[in-house]
Amino acid sequence: MGERIMTEPTTLPKGFEDLEKFVPFWAGKTNDIRWDQRSRASMEEISEFYDAMLGRAEDALSWLEDYGLDAMPEEEGRLFCLLLSLVHASMSVELHKQPRARLSPFPHNIHIEKGPSPFGG
Repeated sequence: MGERIMTEPTTLPKGFEDLEKFVPFWAGKTNDIRWDQRSRASMEEISEFYDAMLGRAEDALSWLEDYGLDAMPEEEGRLFCLLLSLVHASMSVELHKQPRARLSPFPHNIHIEKGPSPFGG
């Protein structure tokens, strides 16, 4: 029996390995998940993600422009969800200066039932 080579599963497209550590927390598939994650994160965690993603956003957008939303491979879908989470993080960093808007209740019972498919809702 030959030597078996083990490889780590790739969760993002090649070239975006530096963002892998953010996938488990920030690559939520729905708006509700992404908003909830941002709301639960510390400002330090949000700022770290924001800085990392902002620096790679142009590369990610260029990479994804050839893929349709309904035909996006799994790895590209995760990268797209990170970009969508960047929007959430930017609200905290650039506008609220804290994880959530001041005096906003958390957790709350507002859920987006229908949004742009497949990454809305």
